[in-house]
Amino acid sequence: MQPRLKKYKEFIEKEYLNSLLWNKDHSLGGLRAGLKQKIKRGHFKRIVFCGMGCSAIVADMIKGFFVDQKIPIFIEVVNDYDLDYSINREILKDDKILFIISSFGGNSNEPVKFYEQIKKLTKNVIFLTSGGRLGKIAETQNISVIYWRLRNPNEKYSLLHAPQFFAILLDIFFELKIIKHNYQSKLSDTVRYLKKEFNQKKISEAKKMAQKFKDREVILLATPKWHLTLLKLAVMHFNEMALAPVHLNSFHEFTHCEVAVFAEPKAKLAAVIFEDNKEDQYTKNKIQNLVKVLTAKIKQNKNIELVVIKMDQDDFFKKFFSALLFIQYVVYFLAVSYNLKSREFISKIKYAKLKPCS
Repeated sequence: MQPRLKKYKEFIEKEYLNSLLWNKDHSLGGLRAGLKQKIKRGHFKRIVFCGMGCSAIVADMIKGFFVDQKIPIFIEVVNDYDLDYSINREILKDDKILFIISSFGGNSNEPVKFYEQIKKLTKNVIFLTSGGRLGKIAETQNISVIYWRLRNPNEKYSLLHAPQFFAILLDIFFELKIIKHNYQSKLSDTVRYLKKEFNQKKISEAKKMAQKFKDREVILLATPKWHLTLLKLAVMHFNEMALAPVHLNSFHEFTHCEVAVFAEPKAKLAAVIFEDNKEDQYTKNKIQNLVKVLTAKIKQNKNIELVVIKMDQDDFFKKFFSALLFIQYVVYFLAVSYNLKSREFISKIKYAKLKPCS
């Protein structure tokens, strides 16, 4: 078994649930007093996050959660450094917008390049990092910074920290009076629930599902809420940990056009639908129709595997963290069956030396 898979197994079994309660692993000591007071007074009505990979995905999780909880702060997420196609330049000058530039290691080029552009337009900027280049820029240019202070950091696979990042951000926003609760009790209740839910039978279900996905190209489908908050992170687990070609799409968009690739595929395909028990009747009917069509005992479906993951828990936290834990088990068993060795080329691409921004 590859070393990363041993670490992945250890994370799933020993650290995932515990990390949901480690919401104090941060420091607000680098947040400038003036900006801190503006935030606490409720000055900002919109937050724009800029980050790559896990840093952007966690921002998407927060965005979806705020919508779900009807928290009246609009969140926008930019996972690039482009301004013209990612965000309207005119709103960058709005004094009611708080910019959070996020990079766990602090060394990704894109967040730095984004900052180099917006620093000419606004002073309402916070870096969210554990150090690196962003940390040095914060020190030399007197920029507010909130530090991740994780007890078990893993910069190579920062996606493993996404659940903890989410819990920490809720606590940070609570301390800054952006939200009224840090949801500690909800997180604790969720951990207790998951410890009971994930018995050997549940884990065996994940192993069987992994066997269905082996040697197939997989697409994950959900309606907007879970497409935004869950699927990007799930795909990252498949891609980085199992080294498997897994993609995502919005359920309704997929059934509008892209489902055509399932007409009579020559290659082996699989589709996974995440079905919330709160879906409207139109969506429920479409899911039933898709299942009926793609599971019919006809020759055109011989290379198709279709799975529906029911999200029938009673709140956002249990639905999200239960689905994520199940997917992590699926990914682990799929990765073990492949036992592929990762090429060490991502850092060479991510941290390529580029000329400084002008």
